[in-house]
Amino acid sequence: MTDPKEGGPMGEGVPAPRKSQVAAPVPTEDGFMSTQAKMSLADIALALRDEQLEAKVVHYKADLATSPELDAITAQVVRELQSLKAQRAPASEARPSDRAQLEIELIQSLKEMLGRLFRPEKLATLFERKLAEVAKRFARVFFESELHDKIRGSSGESKTMRFAEQALYQLFVKNEESLLKQLAAFEYASKDIEKRARDELLEHVTELRNGFLARTTPELNILVRFLNEVLSTFFTKELPPVVGELAWEVVKEARLADTGPREGYKIPAESFPKFRHSFEKRFLQRLVPFAEDEMLKRVRESKGSFRAETIRFVADPLIFSDVCEVICDAVYDSLYNDGFLDLPSDWRARLQAAVP
Repeated sequence: MTDPKEGGPMGEGVPAPRKSQVAAPVPTEDGFMSTQAKMSLADIALALRDEQLEAKVVHYKADLATSPELDAITAQVVRELQSLKAQRAPASEARPSDRAQLEIELIQSLKEMLGRLFRPEKLATLFERKLAEVAKRFARVFFESELHDKIRGSSGESKTMRFAEQALYQLFVKNEESLLKQLAAFEYASKDIEKRARDELLEHVTELRNGFLARTTPELNILVRFLNEVLSTFFTKELPPVVGELAWEVVKEARLADTGPREGYKIPAESFPKFRHSFEKRFLQRLVPFAEDEMLKRVRESKGSFRAETIRFVADPLIFSDVCEVICDAVYDSLYNDGFLDLPSDWRARLQAAVP
């Protein structure tokens, strides 16, 4: 009997929580959010993405440290790829002597490449595939949220038990340790009977969990359809007209013109962290307000068919950090393949390791 639990309240003397740990803004009971709340939600989603990325990179580097041979091979392959790209790069890619001119060229190049990815009225095949992955992650976050006895993102607000299976499941989970101890304290005729008793208890709890989640699946299916519609609209109608503005903001904010082209790439690997953070910040600042408005609009038009906690779930920042990861990682791969952006070797290896 396992239940994903969130950390408890922080005690006295503990450092202030990071931005992603602050209670996220939630919609009103009738399904509305203020502009300030939506921008705050975008900030929390970005902080969550940064923390998750940091944890993944640290985990990858810890694993890599135990394999110096693999490290050497990877480094050699990267050098060879960079050399090949440098040989193929046209002479016109030499760094302009004027920083302002370089900045203009970077903005124009990024605008053109983003324009090929985010096309008006036509969803790129790349993102068609990625939306399927987004849907799977959304379902996972939804079910994890359902299994909590507290409303996710709240300051400890308890859920209303709406299904018998839900209440019984929470009862077993809360008393798991005590129940297993009492079960183990009985005298058994054989180890086999003891094992069967434990297995049947766990099986019963699993059946309760699955029965409860099955009752929430109709809501999930509707939300997944809403999310797919909203993201498709965002990528084909909302984002295409502003890719130039997005490129300008990213190049300026990340100060990408401070470092020139290197080894065939307009943006070298050492500038990638600044590029990534600025790109995802601006991406989320556009995505979250649009997606929240559209999702909540569809929920409201459903005329009360959603539970109150489901309406709150629509504003879970983890939804948007997941969308950011799936879509932005695909954008970086595309920019890398086009010779615009070099990716650090540990970043590429992390992405490859994440592929099932």
